[in-house]
Amino acid sequence: MPLARLMAREDTASGRMTRVLGFALGFAGAAFLGIEFPAILEQMAGNPWWWLLPAIIAIPGMYAAMIIASVWGSARAVRLICGTYPVLYIPVIAALPLAFEPHQLPPITMPWPLLIGSGTIITASFVLPLRRLVPIAVIYAALHAIDTYWAQDGVPVDWAIREGISIAMIGVIFAAMIRSVQANAALIDSESEVLRARAGERVRETAINQERDRLDALVHDTIVSTFVAACTGAPAHKVRESALGSLETLDSLARSDSDTEPVIAREAIARLRQIVGDVREDFAFHASVDDVGATYPLEVVRMLQEVIAEAARNSIRHAGQDARRGLLVRCGSGSIFAMLADNGRGFDPARVPPRRLGIHTAMRGRVALIEGAGLEIDSAPGEGTTVTVTWSGNDD
Repeated sequence: MPLARLMAREDTASGRMTRVLGFALGFAGAAFLGIEFPAILEQMAGNPWWWLLPAIIAIPGMYAAMIIASVWGSARAVRLICGTYPVLYIPVIAALPLAFEPHQLPPITMPWPLLIGSGTIITASFVLPLRRLVPIAVIYAALHAIDTYWAQDGVPVDWAIREGISIAMIGVIFAAMIRSVQANAALIDSESEVLRARAGERVRETAINQERDRLDALVHDTIVSTFVAACTGAPAHKVRESALGSLETLDSLARSDSDTEPVIAREAIARLRQIVGDVREDFAFHASVDDVGATYPLEVVRMLQEVIAEAARNSIRHAGQDARRGLLVRCGSGSIFAMLADNGRGFDPARVPPRRLGIHTAMRGRVALIEGAGLEIDSAPGEGTTVTVTWSGNDD
């Protein structure tokens, strides 16, 4: 797995919960070791290096790695570390009798690798379902009992067995809690995905309805103008010219609705003007055309319509009734720029939660689907909001 992919942040409920749990587990393990640090150093002084080095890597090293991965923000790295931990830890405690003299520790002084022994079951729950943790728990309970009886002085066999079983049961209980939290986080992600899909569909339907209204108005005006020319006694050649112009307009509309036909600059401007006009009539509007012959893919123009429509609706809902609003459109050769701004209440874009589907799905998600498109949202509390959508079809 490439390092960049491993360390990438998972911006989902499952990813965030994994990072939180990984940090909590790593911190708890480090805390247990820190509390007993003087006794641990004393025990380590008697451990052979060939066993001590893997033990340090497997126990304090892995817990430190959990903390680092969690703070870094990678849920994948947390899961990888937690899945690797039991593989390293179980061989260490299996070889523990070779690293400790028999019955040399006082009865209340546990061999240091067993201080956080239930962690091997808890960490495994990050990557394994609960039913597959039972064999790990049984193996650990047996090894814990053997190591406890071997290393500590005056410990009865039955007490060591109960100790191993109780520690393993604690690990299973915490593992069940983690699995439950992960299941709830996965359910939240699933429901959020459904909501995003529905929101995206509503945005698309709204754009289609707005486009239908615009086309209806254009068709109505075009046909009516011909009838008016015919009914007012205009010369025949004028009526013929009006009819031919109407047919040409209708033909261009039919072509522009084809996914293979580009949209000319003035048509793109008309669509965006119609979008904000449908949301509210008092939107200021300014457009400039650097290249009158410029054309744009229909999917790009539709993306601009949908994003600008959502930005306009957000402005109406959140900027305040007295805010001034405007849309600036600039059409260039192979590029298009649309900026919608208001002087309303403003907000902090970084603090918008994922459940706010308008920005995350209807705007950012829609722009992400179009190659060469970009979106910037510039806002701050009390300073208004500017939404800028761009597209460039240039290879450079």
